[in-house]
Amino acid sequence: GTVRIGPGSSVWYGSVLRADRCNNGMGRSPDEEVAWRALSKNERSSQRDLSWDGTANGGGIYIGADTNVQDGCVVTAVEDHTTIGDGVTIGHGAHIHSATVEDHSLIGMGAILSPGSKVESQSFVAAGAVIGRDVTVPSGELWVGNPARKLRNLTQPEMDKLKYQADEYVKQAMGQSNVMDLGGNVADELAPELEAGRTDLSSESQGGVHVEQEEVSGTQQATFKRERSESEDINDDDKYSDEEAEPLKVRAQ
Repeated sequence: GTVRIGPGSSVWYGSVLRADRCNNGMGRSPDEEVAWRALSKNERSSQRDLSWDGTANGGGIYIGADTNVQDGCVVTAVEDHTTIGDGVTIGHGAHIHSATVEDHSLIGMGAILSPGSKVESQSFVAAGAVIGRDVTVPSGELWVGNPARKLRNLTQPEMDKLKYQADEYVKQAMGQSNVMDLGGNVADELAPELEAGRTDLSSESQGGVHVEQEEVSGTQQATFKRERSESEDINDDDKYSDEEAEPLKVRAQ
């Protein structure tokens, strides 16, 4: 369906992003999509540019920059658009359905955002919490439970760590950036070469596993090189010690 993902963002293994109940079909120009996205839910329903079964008045999924959707998440847009901002962390197994998550928020593992709900910027929805239909989590708050309720305000250091968490996942994703060049799996006979971790700090390298294809007697031979940028060796935890960063890492994962 209509799914747009911004630069630096990552969708991890086993996640499903499904926006196939909308009328923004193939062949529309970017300008037409902008106009369609701006329509309200009622406006899309009244226009009824419908699919064959009369149900194509849902929305699209729009994810900003430097956001991570971790393993096993389900994101849908059956009733309306799902919009996820910049620098958002979506923990493993979370469900987001026709909801809005603003910048630098964290949605914990297994949390559920019901249709029409909204999580404002720099907020934290705890693991397993269920945000009800049309409920808004105000900026800078921690919500827990089912049904979810406010527990307390986040401190400024805690809000700072929300961005830190998302930034760490951008770095983590870089190591996976070329995995699909391998078809998602590595043949057994190539595993030893990959594990050997050959180092190649070429200027074109951005980290991860790089694949070079060479034509050899009509067949493709893959050469694998483990590449690591110098920046990966820099300790980025100067601002936060392991003990300080751990609480957010535990909740997100």
